[in-house]
Amino acid sequence: MGEGQEVPAQAKIDASFVSGQWVILSNCHLATEYMTLLEDILNPKDKEIHPEFRLWLTCEPANDFPLGLLQMAIKVTTEPPSGMRAGLFRTFTTLVNQDFLEKVEPYDKWKSVTWTLCFMHSCV
Repeated sequence: MGEGQEVPAQAKIDASFVSGQWVILSNCHLATEYMTLLEDILNPKDKEIHPEFRLWLTCEPANDFPLGLLQMAIKVTTEPPSGMRAGLFRTFTTLVNQDFLEKVEPYDKWKSVTWTLCFMHSCV
């Protein structure tokens, strides 16, 4: 979210109400005015929402984030490890095991792809 992103976000939400897709809005702390409107948007009186519709919001801690929106949401928080080595260690110890590494042949190329993905995951 950011400057001018409210209209495309609203269009995607409206379309996903019907189709049941998932929508993610990133950096919502940059659009707290829109977030206050979002509480009413998510409780429409005249529209039916597809049961598979999901809305994910990501944001940094913000004091002016709407309390009502926080109260109606399920909150998921993660604390990233400090440093690349710690990030790679966490990824390899939680997501990757020996069975996973031996799943695809040729093993050496699969291990390289796995390591690269874990590295990118630690960067992000």
